[in-house]
Amino acid sequence: MKKIRFFLNRLTSGNHFSKFVVFASIVIFISLTIESPLQTMQSEASPIGSRTHYVYDTAGVINEHYEHLLDNYLRQLDDSTTVEIIVYTIPGFFGHGIKKNGQEIQDRDTLSNYIFNELNLDGIKGIGKTGKDNGILLLFSSNPDMSGGSMRIEVGRGLEGNITDGIAGEILDTYLVPAKDLYTKNGNSTLLDQGFLDTVVSLVQYLGYSNNDPNYELTNEPQQQSQLDYFGVIIIVIIFLGVLLLSFRRGRRSWRRWGSYGGAGWYGGSSGSGWSGSGSGSGSGFSGGGSSGGGGHSGGGGAGR
Repeated sequence: MKKIRFFLNRLTSGNHFSKFVVFASIVIFISLTIESPLQTMQSEASPIGSRTHYVYDTAGVINEHYEHLLDNYLRQLDDSTTVEIIVYTIPGFFGHGIKKNGQEIQDRDTLSNYIFNELNLDGIKGIGKTGKDNGILLLFSSNPDMSGGSMRIEVGRGLEGNITDGIAGEILDTYLVPAKDLYTKNGNSTLLDQGFLDTVVSLVQYLGYSNNDPNYELTNEPQQQSQLDYFGVIIIVIIFLGVLLLSFRRGRRSWRRWGSYGGAGWYGGSSGSGWSGSGSGSGSGFSGGGSSGGGGHSGGGGAGR
C-alpha cells in the first residue's frame, strides 16, 4: 500500500506529472490515428451486397483466391449500383441436376434462361432487382452442349442499353473463349480464372462502374487469341492470292482463245464466275458464325459461345 502511494505521489508531482500527461496524449493520438484508417479499410474490404453468394462454381474450375476476388467485386457493385451479376459454372449439360417440369435442361440457352429467371439461388428467384431488371448471368460449362455451346452472358432488359448482344459476344470472344481454349489444351487454370475476372470487370465497366483496386484492372487479351488472329489473316491472304492467280491463268487462256478464234475471248467471264463463287462462300461462312451469338429473350438480351 505504501509503495502505491509513493508511486502516485511521484507521478503527480512536478516534472513527473507533466511527462505522464505528454506520454498519455501521444498514446491516445497514435491510437486514434491508427484506428480510423483501419475502420475505413475494414468497411471498404467488407462490402455487404444483397445476396448470399454471387459465384456458384459447381464445376470447381475457379480457385479460392479468384472466387473471393469475384465475390468481393460483385458485392461492391451491388452496394454501389444495385446491379446483380451472378457467375454460375457447371461441369457439363448432362448430369448437372437443374430440372424444369421434371426434365434436366441440357441446352445452353434454355438453361441460361431458366437460371436467370426461375432458379432459386439461396432463397432468391431471379437475377436483378424487382422493377429494375438489372441483372446479368455469366453461365459457363466445362463441356459443351449438343450444339457445341459452352458459355453465355444473359442480360436483363434494364441493362440492354449498356450491354448489347454484340458487346456481350465481343467480351466473351476477347476474354473467356480464348482462356477456355488454353485451359482445355494445356490445363492452365490461372488463365481461366483470370478470364472469368476479366469478363466480369469488362461487363462492369460498360455499366459505368469502376474502382481503384489494382486487382480489378483488365489484363491483355490471352496470347493465343492474337496468334489465332494473325494465323487467320495469313490464311485469308493465301486464299486471296490463290484465287487471284487462278483468275489470272484463266484470263490468259481466254486471251489465247481470242487470238486464235477471234471474239472467243468472252469466255474470260469464267474468271468473274470463279471470283463470285469465292465471295459467296466467304459471306455464307461469316453469316453463319454471327448467328450463333443470338440474344436471349427472357433475360432481355445477351450472347452465347
